[in-house]
Amino acid sequence: MRPGRPATEAALRAHVYLVATMLPLLVRVLPLKVLLRLMTPPARLRPYRTVPPDRIAAIVARRLRNPRNMRRRACLRRGLTLYHFLRLAGVPAAIHFGVYPPDADPRRLHAHCWVTVDGVALTEPPGQPSAVLFTHGGPAGEGDAEKA
Repeated sequence: MRPGRPATEAALRAHVYLVATMLPLLVRVLPLKVLLRLMTPPARLRPYRTVPPDRIAAIVARRLRNPRNMRRRACLRRGLTLYHFLRLAGVPAAIHFGVYPPDADPRRLHAHCWVTVDGVALTEPPGQPSAVLFTHGGPAGEGDAEKA
């Protein structure tokens, strides 16, 4: 651990590494509804409440900057990881899932997910208008998927 960094941040980096490593396997074997429930911690569990949301986002981005697994679904891996750790910090994060036609073939749909806090995107929202399928989480903190 570098001098001047709190032990909480070192634990956070190790935890992010573990979750990000296991996530590709979990995505393969669990349905999205179960995965979202698993990635939404109970409201009373807030071990990273002292870590600012922008620091959490930077740690997650650094861990996932060169993906080896889930290259085609990098937004899903980053979104689920960031959502999980923001919730562990007590931040009312929401993860959104949407679809839009890609530029190359408008007959096919491209799926994308992104994370917001109080309506501000912390990961890249879709670059073009999209149909939001559903949002999970948010200020209520209930963790149930809501139809948009």
